[in-house]
Amino acid sequence: MAETASSSGVLAVPIAGGAAIFGDRASAPSGLDEWGLADAAGAAIERLFGRPVPVLYARQEHTRLSFTYSAGEPLPPGPHFVGTCDALLTSEPWTALVVRTADCLPVALAGGGAVAMIHAGWRGLAADVLGVTVGRLRAEFGVAPGALDAVVGVGIGPCHYPVGAEVVAALERQQVIDGSWRGDGVVDLARFASGRLAALGLDPARVRVLPGCTACSQRYHSFRCDGNPAGRQWNAVVLTEGLRPPTP
Repeated sequence: MAETASSSGVLAVPIAGGAAIFGDRASAPSGLDEWGLADAAGAAIERLFGRPVPVLYARQEHTRLSFTYSAGEPLPPGPHFVGTCDALLTSEPWTALVVRTADCLPVALAGGGAVAMIHAGWRGLAADVLGVTVGRLRAEFGVAPGALDAVVGVGIGPCHYPVGAEVVAALERQQVIDGSWRGDGVVDLARFASGRLAALGLDPARVRVLPGCTACSQRYHSFRCDGNPAGRQWNAVVLTEGLRPPTP
């Protein structure tokens, strides 16, 4: 599929075997809870592909916990809660994986007939949620890091993200290609994430970072700007060509 964007606030980016799909304020109005955001993601995916899909979502707590979905029978369309985690993986085609963000990074991975969707703030990045997920894609699905595509969605930029020395120290525990993610009292989370993926063995040419900053643009919800009342974006990945045959 070609990359698509529309006035409905949805950006769809082709990724190996499927698509990474990102919503903004227009597709995720303030006030939606976890279920409501998953439902909005499912509705957008149905509009894009012309078919309803089950949508898996989790309680996110800035951890390195991950969840792999596999089933003998397909789930019915609509939202399905899977528990607490910050990364979801599957090789099931036409099953959407969704995370919510409002300054943290959404990171989609795909390759070899499997996909993952990751919620990655600085705590999750410091805990190496990216490394855990890349490792599980290899261990559970046989997908080597070099076979993966990655899309790093829009999060807060270094222009609006001053941090203390403890944040830098926590991130420095992970191996990262290119140390330019560090600034004078700030960090560039997207640059850190892309550098960490490269250190994990992904081809940098296959790691795409979407431009923008959630705090700079009214297009996005931002916790840094709006505080506790801030809404959330939904971010999804869906496999359209999987290891299992598609179900009618």
